[in-house]
Amino acid sequence: RAAELLRPVATSPEGSPEAKIVYADILNHYSHRLPLETAVETCKEAREVLAALGARELEDLRATAVYADTADSEARHALSLGRVDDAARLEQEVYELAEKVLAQRPGDLRSMRNRALAADLLGTLAGRRHDFAASQEFAVKSEQAGENYVRFNPSDVGAWVYWVSGKGALADALLEQGRVEQAIVNDL
Repeated sequence: RAAELLRPVATSPEGSPEAKIVYADILNHYSHRLPLETAVETCKEAREVLAALGARELEDLRATAVYADTADSEARHALSLGRVDDAARLEQEVYELAEKVLAQRPGDLRSMRNRALAADLLGTLAGRRHDFAASQEFAVKSEQAGENYVRFNPSDVGAWVYWVSGKGALADALLEQGRVEQAIVNDL
């Protein structure tokens, strides 16, 4: 209902940037309740609204963070549909945008989450391709992203989940390479 109410303002050239960002963010969250094909299209619509605000060029860092979060959602929907290449392309963009936002605004919590989520999924995708060296590299990035998020906001349980997930992904990548002892040490 919120998206329906905001749509006329958000899709109007005269609509405020704030309304457009909120509208796109609502679409992002709503996409997780939709059938996968519809979810992908909903995320695309949200990303288009944000791109028109200069999200990809970092003209509005909040729009960029919401864009990256939405691209992450779209990547996960695409992966569930078996569109691995689309998922990888989108998730790489998420990671790159998160890094760019954090370079300008190190305390951006949403971008910290985006970076952790993107590194984790990129590692998972590398593992699916049996590229365990790349999987390990992204797992290290995922663990570091989670740890940095915890250091910045230790009261956020989600931050701890990202850190632990990254540690587990690293242990899995090491195990897949036959590096059992390192995997055990790293998973502790």
